Amino acid sequence: MGEIERPANAGSGAPRRNRLWAAVAPAAVALLLAVWTTVNGAWPWTGTLPDRACWDSLDRSLLTKAAPGDAPWEVTEAKDRWGDPECTVEKGDWRFRTTVMKTPLKTSLWWGLGTVPLHHGLPGMIKTNRDRTDGWLHLPQCRDKLVNVNVPGALTDRRAARNLAARALLAVGNAEISRCGGKPLPVPKDFDWPTARPVDLARGATPCDVADARTVRKWTGGKVSQLGGFTDDPVSRCTALGAGDDELDLGLFSALVLRDRSTLDAFSPTGVRARIPVRPGTPLHLTADDLRFDRDAATELACAHGRGRRYVHVISEGSDAQYTAIKRAVLTKVAAAMGCR
Repeated sequence: MGEIERPANAGSGAPRRNRLWAAVAPAAVALLLAVWTTVNGAWPWTGTLPDRACWDSLDRSLLTKAAPGDAPWEVTEAKDRWGDPECTVEKGDWRFRTTVMKTPLKTSLWWGLGTVPLHHGLPGMIKTNRDRTDGWLHLPQCRDKLVNVNVPGALTDRRAARNLAARALLAVGNAEISRCGGKPLPVPKDFDWPTARPVDLARGATPCDVADARTVRKWTGGKVSQLGGFTDDPVSRCTALGAGDDELDLGLFSALVLRDRSTLDAFSPTGVRARIPVRPGTPLHLTADDLRFDRDAATELACAHGRGRRYVHVISEGSDAQYTAIKRAVLTKVAAAMGCR
């Protein structure tokens, strides 16, 4: 009577047990998370955004500027169905994803993965797909690695989405390169994304400066504009757009030029289909087979004397004869700019 009932575990050893549990609990939680990560191949982070997300590669400021709203952040580092490292960052309906892939890509139509090159000496390209933007960056320093990012925001601000994709590619790519022990890729202060500009066919101008103006005039029968152009960057693309074509389309014709064989081997599952020697002052000797569509390969232009190479892929609308004329003109244009001796 008047006694206070003690809980069963409230003996003289209770404070010691409490101290023991306080010491063991964090380690137990860490062990459970480690086991969960091993089994599921993922590491979750929910709430506030870490200072650097996705394998310590993405600075918080890059993501917070892009993602609107006050929803909590969720970061998941996992592996995709092919076993490649994948990181997803979410904030409400906003979703960002990046993957470090093994090369070569096991995909067809690789030449359509990017419609706008990164330029600035970077072996990568960007493609906007209406409401999202994809980016691809080859990491030659890591031999068999390629970074892909997929970001939202293209519907509201296409330029901002491209900038986010490009900067995320470089952040993830350079973090991976540091692990490979290579020299990091340069990070431009700004990206100069091309816009379509009109081509005056009536005055003999042609899109991409290809020689066959008559074919283009007969083909279009209307307005033509040009997006991009051929440069000495690792990746360049020039696209001719007809009336009603959007900058997101591949248009009347589009030619992709890669400077390095390693970049081709990273993207293309089949590599080179046709090889054409380039001799200064001599027209290209092009056979009917050389001028066929390359499907998932490319046509190699090789200096007959020297190490200069270019890898060209051309697609177009129209008939086989029109495709042959455009590909001949593109190969001639690219070969003339190679500087073979």
